[in-house]
Amino acid sequence: MNQLRLTIENVRSIKSCTIEFPLKPDLYAITGKNASGKSTIMAAIANLFFNDILKSFFENSATEGSKISYSYKNFILTYTLLNNNWKKTGQDIYLHGFYEGSIIHGNRFRDTNYKALKQAALVEINELSKADKYIIENLGIILHDDVCYYHDLYKVSSDRAKQIFHFRESPYFLIKNKKPISQLSLSTGENLLISLLHSINNQLLRRRGKDDDYFILLDEVELALHPAALMRLIIFLRELAKKQNVAIYFSTHSTDLIRSLDPSNIYFMNKHHDDSIEIINPCFPAYATRNIFMHDGYDYLILVEDILTKKLIDWLLKKSNLKKSKLIHILPCGGWEIVISMHQEIMTSNFLGFGKKAFTVLDGDVEQEFKTKYLSNGLHKNLNVAFLPIQSAEKFLRKKLYNDIDTKMFRHFNDCFFHKKSLDEIMAEYKSKYGDIDTKGKTLLRLIKSAIEEQNANFDDMTTNILEYIVENENMDSLINRFSKTFN
Repeated sequence: MNQLRLTIENVRSIKSCTIEFPLKPDLYAITGKNASGKSTIMAAIANLFFNDILKSFFENSATEGSKISYSYKNFILTYTLLNNNWKKTGQDIYLHGFYEGSIIHGNRFRDTNYKALKQAALVEINELSKADKYIIENLGIILHDDVCYYHDLYKVSSDRAKQIFHFRESPYFLIKNKKPISQLSLSTGENLLISLLHSINNQLLRRRGKDDDYFILLDEVELALHPAALMRLIIFLRELAKKQNVAIYFSTHSTDLIRSLDPSNIYFMNKHHDDSIEIINPCFPAYATRNIFMHDGYDYLILVEDILTKKLIDWLLKKSNLKKSKLIHILPCGGWEIVISMHQEIMTSNFLGFGKKAFTVLDGDVEQEFKTKYLSNGLHKNLNVAFLPIQSAEKFLRKKLYNDIDTKMFRHFNDCFFHKKSLDEIMAEYKSKYGDIDTKGKTLLRLIKSAIEEQNANFDDMTTNILEYIVENENMDSLINRFSKTFN
């Protein structure tokens, strides 16, 4: 596998840095804190196929003797700043590729200026031709998950763009209300992706069958894209890398993008106090994102004992409109003491990170035991623990169907879910075999599940009905108030 070795000395914020970039077809991330040198690295690579980078991007950002060196196959090429001019020594390195996403450089903003915007306003519909199907379809899929979304996308031919309107590129236009809106007036995300897809369509797809090394460089593309669109772009580019034999490098802060990559494809730039750069590779996603952001994820973690309680809490939060503007994760952990132990470990280790809260909801039948065993002995007082107003979902079901029959509930479930073997038959069997010993109701729940599945019915539908019934018919005010206080 070929590699490009890059060495930078005293350029911009980098005192010294050496990094080897594999050219194996795949997605790669160059990441690190702000001012760690990510854009400098990207621009240095782009210098191999984007000739004015040294004069523009590195102008006034290097000192006498600054160097940028490349090693590729058996070729070595060095640029040295001497008397305010970059002098080239060694052998030319021929690598192909293109550079998109840079706010200052790359193709994305080459026509973004006041004069170009005025020129774009002069373009008439009859001077446009339909954009290529490849660009229309992929732009729609990535940004909106809709292949037809940009069916009214057109462009000015490259010759006419240069001769008549003096554009450096071939601008695209979206027809809305029978008027052309230039690419320059669209959103930043649309502008970026149109340029990217244009470059892919016109430069990359023409090289089908070629096996030469090829770079696509994307500088902080996530600044212009919604997270969902970014993930669809990643899927699109991963497939492109394999099909077209290209190495695609992102300069990025995006946790979503970083977490989608293999650790061997993540290059974390760790800048030391003397401005030297240590390249950490492979780098695991959590390590990289820990150094870039405070811990992210859910705003609230709710620990419960089992799946049934999870569903019950989830339904209660939705019904009470308590999920609005926050991310809540409900985690079943097992027995109630395991839940408490896990909650304590989370609090002690600060596992959730800054600004996140954990909350435990236990079945009502363990409330007194928890208070006697722990609270009265001064233990776990720092935990936010609440209890269901019922003993447990299983005990509630046993009570309503066996101990103190709720005829309305009994008939409702019998009519809705037991079309072959009736609920009456199941309860008679349960009474004769397990009625005196199944005090927790777990065996009853298993019998009901088995009977429903034998009838090809959906057990999840029934449990949802049970939990809805609990929320609707039991007094949940105390638990709702606890949630409200925790969330506020």
